[in-house]
Amino acid sequence: MGGRGTRAGARRAGALTVVVLAWACAACGSDEPGGGASPTPPGDATTGAVDAFFDQMDALRDMGDAIDQHTAVQEDVAACMNALGFEYTPLDPGPALEDVRTATDLGLEPGTREYAEQFGFGITTDDMGYYAMSAAQLDDPNTRYVEQLSPEARAEYDRALWGSPEEVDAADPQSGEGQGCFAQAQASAGAMLEASGEFDPDVFFQEQMAMREAIQSDDRVVGLHPAWASCMADAGFPGLVTPGDNLFTGDAMLAIRTEFDARLVALQGAITDVDDPSIKLGLAALQAKQELAEREIAMAVADVDCRDSSGYADALLEVEIEYQAQFYADHKAEFDAYADAVAERAAADADD
Repeated sequence: MGGRGTRAGARRAGALTVVVLAWACAACGSDEPGGGASPTPPGDATTGAVDAFFDQMDALRDMGDAIDQHTAVQEDVAACMNALGFEYTPLDPGPALEDVRTATDLGLEPGTREYAEQFGFGITTDDMGYYAMSAAQLDDPNTRYVEQLSPEARAEYDRALWGSPEEVDAADPQSGEGQGCFAQAQASAGAMLEASGEFDPDVFFQEQMAMREAIQSDDRVVGLHPAWASCMADAGFPGLVTPGDNLFTGDAMLAIRTEFDARLVALQGAITDVDDPSIKLGLAALQAKQELAEREIAMAVADVDCRDSSGYADALLEVEIEYQAQFYADHKAEFDAYADAVAERAAADADD
């Protein structure tokens, strides 16, 4: 069976490029920044050293579930809009998710067979309820407020909330500054670590991505591609070549994502009675879910099974543990600096 470390690492491979960290990390090994805060990852037969490090970081953070994150963003948007002289009512996502069972509710980790049976690859299936929350905003008190504004005031409201195209193009994507209240609130919720001293987050995570690409191209992994592809063809999914990590890379997952993206474009174009882009996207995504989710789940389950039966999952885990051990040893100073930066950011946010 494929190890959890492989799947956890794959999940992070895309997420780490944005370096999203919560402010709830009270301390990461020491009370003072610069004090050698990096824990020593155990690394074992199921988890590589790099993934073990981030597992420990994750254990010290508490971003809450989808509702908590959505609520925090909405409250920040309201404060920002109010400061600019506009009314804004934070939207309560709770009712939209009363009948939605999310991956968090079920305690399912992406990449496992149990997750695949419920949510496939997590593309069309709305595993965290985001599509449902967006679509539910159709009955939005803020829409009624905007309808009462003059055309000039409405334009100013939209600019304050979303930013103008010119401002967005020139804005800092990390801070959200200049992109409107919504982007600023989202950036605040996913606080980015800044470069300091030995630690440059962009370089650090580019190096990690290069390591993960090297893992995927190792001969021990590539040599099992044909066995996986043959298994997938027997399961009714021919024409696939590369298994990848099945979360951010891999022919099966990418085939579903490509089809989903195409359907989103077409479905959003057909929605003419809604102006809000986030609501329109939510409605389109829910429709695409009805069309594609069943096939996504079937393909994802076959993918997990074929990884195991072909030996691909075990080979990938073995190679990943080997590469991660060397990477962690080679970059220990950067991991220490990373943990110090998390602790420093937590201390600064605690003072706000």
